[in-house]
Order: sequence, then C-alpha cells, then structure tokens
Amino acid sequence: MPRKQTQILKIHDFRSLILATTMSQLGDRLTHMLLIALIALSKPGSLLAYSEGALTFALPTLILSPIAGVLVDRWDKRQVLAVTHFIQSALLLVTPVFIMLFHSFTPFWISLFLFFGLDIFNNTAAPALLPTLVGQKRILLANSVSLTFARVATVLGMLIGGFLIQWVGPNLGLAIDSTTHLAAGLLALTIVTRTRPAPPQTRLAGTVTNALVRFLRELRDVFLLVGRNRLVGFVMGSIVISTFVSAIAYTSLLFMVQQALGLGTAGVGIFAGILAVGMIGGAASMSFVHQDINRPLVIIGAIMLYGIFFLIGTWFISIPFIIVLALAGGVSFSWVGIVQNTILQEEVAPEIRGRIFSTREFITNATFIITALLVGLLGDLTSYRVVFPVVGILLLLSAVTGLFFIKSGFSRASAK
Repeated sequence: MPRKQTQILKIHDFRSLILATTMSQLGDRLTHMLLIALIALSKPGSLLAYSEGALTFALPTLILSPIAGVLVDRWDKRQVLAVTHFIQSALLLVTPVFIMLFHSFTPFWISLFLFFGLDIFNNTAAPALLPTLVGQKRILLANSVSLTFARVATVLGMLIGGFLIQWVGPNLGLAIDSTTHLAAGLLALTIVTRTRPAPPQTRLAGTVTNALVRFLRELRDVFLLVGRNRLVGFVMGSIVISTFVSAIAYTSLLFMVQQALGLGTAGVGIFAGILAVGMIGGAASMSFVHQDINRPLVIIGAIMLYGIFFLIGTWFISIPFIIVLALAGGVSFSWVGIVQNTILQEEVAPEIRGRIFSTREFITNATFIITALLVGLLGDLTSYRVVFPVVGILLLLSAVTGLFFIKSGFSRASAK
C-alpha cells in the first residue's frame, strides 16, 4: 500500500472508524440481498415490486432524517455508532424467532423497516466524525481510503450474500447478518476521541416534537447555506442526480439481471460484486489523484458517462455489456461519492455537519422513493427498454446544464 495511505491508517481512531463502517457495510449488503430474494419470491415478473421493496429502506430514512442530524450534532458520535449497531444486531437476531412464531414474513418487513430507519444515524455520524479524526488537510485521502474498504465489504456482502441466502435461507441469513453489526458496534467503541455535546442551552429537549421544530428552523439555515455557497448547492443538486441513477439501477437493472436475463438472486450478487469491484477501483484510484482536482468536473463527467450508458443500453442488453456497465459505473460512482463528501466536509462548519449529512440523507431517500416508484410504474406499463433511453437523455441534459453552470462563473475546484 502506498505511503500516504499507510500513514493515515496508522491513526488509531481513523482505523477503528474504518473497520466499524466496513463491518456495517458488509451487514447492510447482506440485508439488501435478503430483501431482493424475498421480492423475487413474493412478486415474480413485476418491476414495480422492486420499487415497493425500495420503500422498505428508503421510507424510514426519509421519516427519521429530520431529527437524526439534530440528535447526532448533540450526541457523542462514537456512542451513536456503537449503540445504533447494537440495536440493529439485536433486531436482526430476534426476527427469525418472530418469523417462525407467526409463520409469516411480515416480521421480516417490519424488522427491515426499523433496521434501515436506524441506519440514518450511522450514515450521519460516521462522515460527521471523520474530519475530527484526520484533520482538515487529509479529508479527501481519508474519504478515498474509507470508501475503498467499504467497497471491499460491498463485494463480499453481495457475492457471499447472493449464494448464502439461497443456501441457508432467510432465517439463518438474518442471524449471520446480526453478527456483522455486533462487530461494528464493538469496533466503534475502540474509538478514543469523543466529540463534545452541544452546550446545555442548545441541547435538544428530548422529545420528537421539539426535535422536529428545531429541525425545521435549522433546516432553514442549511438551505440558506446552500443558497450562499454555490459549491454546496451544486453538490446537493448532484446528489439528487446520482440518487436518481441509483434508483434506476436498483429497479430496472436488478429486474433485468435477476428475471429478464434469468440469472436469479445469485446472478444479482455476481452483478453487484462486479459493480463493487469497479467501486473499489474508483475509491482506491482517487487516493492517487492530486488534491486540487477539479471536483465539479468529476461529477459532471460521471453524469455524462451514466447518460451514454443508459442511452445505448437498450440496444446492447447482454451479459458482456452488463459487466462493462458495472465496472465503469462503479468506478465513476465512487469518484462522485468521494468528491461530494469531501466538498461538504470542507465547506460546512463542524457544528452543522450532522445536519448537512442528515439533510443529504433526506434528499437522497426522497429522490430514491419518487424515482423508484415512477420507474417501476413506467416499466410495468411499457418496458424497461423504454426506461433506459429516457433516462439517458435526461442525464445528458443534466450534464450539459452542469457544464454551463461551471462556465457561467462557478469555477471553485480546489480544496481549501
């Protein structure tokens, strides 16, 4: 491993955070494979079923994100990560008991709804904590290293999960999944650095009502920041577009691989594994890039690439094309994710980072739900072959708009 990557991994707390988030990512991928397997069993042949399944993990995050950032900003982020993972582990562990007790998979859907609702606290606390552990000058490198480990976990989770669920079934799969989150919680406790809670006069009263009221006031401040800082506004807009692409991939591409091409859940695991290999390559390669890379241009270039793939995809639907799409898409998706996180971490003051990242989660899941449902309906009414060119044209138009946005006076590309 190159010297600068090795040096940053010598930071004990950063290494602990990386290991905790890697185990968490492994568990999340196993959970998603369980979800995908059940969708195919319950509603074969329906693209809309994948859209409905997306509600299981997107809707609870959307509901809780208004209060998650407010709470995370006022709690010790290390403890947030540990306690949340312990609760998730216990939830997954008891779910098979209720499935057998009621002879129904309804407890599974309830469990997943709660599980992904809790995930908003992990997804908010981890990126908000990272700059504190590595310092302002190494954020881009730290995000690259962190995402590389996360993508390795994604590969393992998807590849292993696809075959594991077919082999052991959902009940034992849930029990195995539970151990990954238990490990993540224990690893989070090894982080020594503690983040200071907010001063007493600004602490949350503790009720959901007060949290929502405060969120609405502070969300206003976040949107004011977006309006004042064009770079932050650009990132938030790009997050909507990248989430749009993710929703298309989750619905149309998974349906195509699992059912249209007849590769089954194991095939989805292999496809996702190839995608994650591309993501690993993208995350690892970003650590070699100069710190002053034109970050907005990276995002626009990736959106343009997605648009081209979707536009020509209708005429090249085959296993070789899917492999190329997964590898190239994975690389560019990692680059976009790293750049987006880095810009937000550099541009946003530490005291409101939690709110920024919870707002990002809110926007992400709202976009995901709307896109997934619309694509599912359009796909069932027409065909996924109609969805692809429409999406491609929209993405290319977005990329061209982004280029004009940059040339009109927005040129901030270097890190602070």
